[in-house]
Amino acid sequence: MQITIPPHLQSTYQLIKCAFPDGIEAENYEPLLAILSEEMSDRNVAEVIAYYVGKDYSVILNDVYRVQSIDIPKAEAINNLKTLLLSCGYQNWLDEL
Repeated sequence: MQITIPPHLQSTYQLIKCAFPDGIEAENYEPLLAILSEEMSDRNVAEVIAYYVGKDYSVILNDVYRVQSIDIPKAEAINNLKTLLLSCGYQNWLDEL
């Protein structure tokens, strides 16, 4: 089955695909949600992650809310992940927003 990513999410999808070509590891999942939700709407974060991991949108959206209020990732984990994302064009992605 071919998935069509909406145009407004394509650059984010490509960023995630570059950083996590074999899927998002558990230890990077929550920091990634936190990083993306700093720049995108909660719904867009949930939508693009749902496309990438193949999970239900509502489950991902609840994870986004949880990361913002209850299980806030450590700054070190976020900074480490930003370093990885920078090698995949994170700065260009930020500049496009």
